[in-house]
Amino acid sequence: MKIRARIAKGEAVRFISHLDFAGAVEKAVRRAELPLALSRGFTPRLKISFASALALGATSEAEYADFELETRISVSEFVRCLNQQLPEGIEILAAAQVAANAPSLMAKVCAASYRVTAKLPPAAEGRSECLWNRFLQQNEIVITKITKRRTRQVDIRPLVLRTRFYPRPGDSRWDLLVATGAAGNLRPEELLQAFFAYSGLEGEVTHIHRTGLFIERYGQLMSPLARLRLAEELGEEQ
Repeated sequence: MKIRARIAKGEAVRFISHLDFAGAVEKAVRRAELPLALSRGFTPRLKISFASALALGATSEAEYADFELETRISVSEFVRCLNQQLPEGIEILAAAQVAANAPSLMAKVCAASYRVTAKLPPAAEGRSECLWNRFLQQNEIVITKITKRRTRQVDIRPLVLRTRFYPRPGDSRWDLLVATGAAGNLRPEELLQAFFAYSGLEGEVTHIHRTGLFIERYGQLMSPLARLRLAEELGEEQ
């Protein structure tokens, strides 16, 4: 059987990498002695697959992972046992059984939502919202992406799906819904840095919190856990 879980990454572990986060979950599974399946080969590994990686320094209430088990166990028992062994800052928030042949999360996730806070200079007070609206009205927002292999220009405007801006003295806040996954990936700090460059404001991103990951079903964005309890969607008996 396969169990899909929504996991929190809190303040206590915000500065560990995605690899260390995955390792902490794997160690907790071993300590809990849960009957997870192993991969084949010379170095068998627990069959756990994570969705989109989270940037270092960000917190989250929406990390997702699939756990493939060799024997059946109730979802509630799985959550209880695993939460008892997870370190401070990591917690299973919700879980559900999915079909054993369900597509990988990494392949299906297509959007992510974030709550971002940033400091803006006092001079921006009263005009930052206008600047933000003008910024989004551009037909193209081109940024430079630099990787180990190449440098390229990318128009990120199509990757911005929905935004809300809450300007206020001190830390202003943005609620962002952006594309992520194989079809295109936009990190929230890239969008804010592009805004600072466009507006000429010397802003500073102070915190990023992921609030959701989404897959597309029936033409709509949904949680990877949405309606998975329907028997016809599980593809097997409960």
